[in-house]
Amino acid sequence: MAARAEMMTLPTGMRVRNKMKTRIEKHGMTLLELICVMALLATVMAFSAPAFSGFFKGRSLMEESRRFLSLTRYARSQAISRSVIMELWIQPGSGDYGLSPQVEYGEKAKYPIQYHVAEGLAFEVEEGVLDQEGRANILFWPDGAIDETSLKSLFIREGQEEVEIAQTDIGMGYSLKDESEK
Repeated sequence: MAARAEMMTLPTGMRVRNKMKTRIEKHGMTLLELICVMALLATVMAFSAPAFSGFFKGRSLMEESRRFLSLTRYARSQAISRSVIMELWIQPGSGDYGLSPQVEYGEKAKYPIQYHVAEGLAFEVEEGVLDQEGRANILFWPDGAIDETSLKSLFIREGQEEVEIAQTDIGMGYSLKDESEK
């Protein structure tokens, strides 16, 4: 019976005769296992990378169109709060666009905002709307209304894809135009 008392059961179910003689097992990964896992991850990334590049390509077009829409809303709110005409200008040739208050009597515009479209994107506007400087303008009056001579719509293009931004039906702002509205 004394021999039986020495035997103990570990939580894992293995029987140990003597605690001192137990081998300490180390848990971890060998270098070979680590290399195999890294090779597997590299293979998965190689196959999924082309799908992700298309995903990020489409995102830059939508991000730029949303940034432009945000600028139109900001221009309208600034025109109302400052009681001054705000000019949102677009230079399709260079891809620059920005916002500045229209001032009179030769003063310089304070706090102009300027952006440049992301690489691979371009503005497209109707040819008849460009001024002498090659800019298309959107004017927001101090009451928040859009000037009737302002740009009615524009496109932001990336290769074959495009997003149209057009004046809303009531003429108080701009929105993304859906395929169903075209």
